[in-house]
Amino acid sequence: MVKLADTHGLGPCGATHGGSSPLSGTNQVLYSQAINYLNSLSNYEQRKGSPVIRLKKIKQFLQEVDNPQKKFLSVHIAGTNAKGTIGNFVYTILKEGGHKVGFFSSPHLISIRERLRGSWFNCPEGLFKDIIPRSDFASLIEKITLTEKSKRNKLSFFETLTAIAFLCFAQQKAEIAVIETGMGGRWDATNVVNPLICAITSIGFDHSETLGKSLSEIAAEKAGIIKKNSCVISVPQKQEVGKVLKQKCRKENAELFEISQQSEFCSENIVLARKILERLKPAFPVSQSDIKQGLKKAYWPARLEKISITRGHKTYLILLDGGHNVAAMRFLRKAIEKQFALNEIILIFSACRDKHIEEMSRIIFPLCKKVIFTQFKNQRCETLRRLRERTGYEGKGTVGIKEALAFAQKFASGNNLILITGSLYLVGEAFQATGSKPQVASRKD
Repeated sequence: MVKLADTHGLGPCGATHGGSSPLSGTNQVLYSQAINYLNSLSNYEQRKGSPVIRLKKIKQFLQEVDNPQKKFLSVHIAGTNAKGTIGNFVYTILKEGGHKVGFFSSPHLISIRERLRGSWFNCPEGLFKDIIPRSDFASLIEKITLTEKSKRNKLSFFETLTAIAFLCFAQQKAEIAVIETGMGGRWDATNVVNPLICAITSIGFDHSETLGKSLSEIAAEKAGIIKKNSCVISVPQKQEVGKVLKQKCRKENAELFEISQQSEFCSENIVLARKILERLKPAFPVSQSDIKQGLKKAYWPARLEKISITRGHKTYLILLDGGHNVAAMRFLRKAIEKQFALNEIILIFSACRDKHIEEMSRIIFPLCKKVIFTQFKNQRCETLRRLRERTGYEGKGTVGIKEALAFAQKFASGNNLILITGSLYLVGEAFQATGSKPQVASRKD
């Protein structure tokens, strides 16, 4: 069983059930047991259990704990790319404006607690300074296990994390929360909120085996978050996607705003975040200074992120990017061509087997002098043999990120860039393997 990574070491997986609660002991024991309990649940992210989820279980559970999702206002974000980036912009700016705001996102890179952040938390572990503390996380898991103890059909991994977020935001009396969907929208566990704003980021091909083979099918799933009489804000979409969104908004009597194309000086992600904040007024006012400072502070890891590591007398430049679909590879290629044109690139690549690996490789591989294939600790990771077959590149095969980095360093010189991309899971392991302090590359996102 694959373990969930965290900033500090954890005990072995394998929670037991029965009794009043599977959690007991000191704070550290409670936390380790909470992680074990999560590891025992059906988890599509690790390909354990069916990805086909309906809302019945999560709705029933939330009713049993007095519907915490109804005790705070929300912004709900769906789309293929940039959900986390945009959600983080909105969250950080609202936080800068003095509002009591929470943020629920997925997946995580190092600690599972990165998924749940709050302006009231002061817990500077890992990548952020405002993640939920271990003791709070364990207490909420315990509450869920006590509610679930007599059930055979328990909440899934993602449903449990969603419930934790809602319980936390309600207990802390958050004014508003920014909620990112996990996958899709219509049947996503987060789709039980009644948001002030439904935000739609760029929609493209991803999770096709679950969401649909065509853009219109995928768009219909994402549009499932649109509620009656709601405010919907979308980035510019392809024609077939835009048609689906307009039809859904007419059906739900929802007001649709499509932002204008980004300018040279401001990307559509920032424009969308600003539009969301504009529509949240006057209930949640923010000043231009709040926006400026919030955007400056809105660190979102593994997106065109530069780090450097020193081994012996040599320093290596590494670019980490969690892009894992075709659209993300196109964005990455443009950024590389603009920012790193003079570098010779050594690529470390891996991806989940359900991704469009063939097309991803056609976009990014031609830029690279050398290709190194590797694997990460997730059951969805494609095999080395299939990576070679699907990309048409022989490439050096390595068993993990540490071996891949060691091999890359043998060939890297002062003019080389080591690029690590293809999966957020891979990039998360690269963060831990390098142990370097992140430094965000300049970008317009």
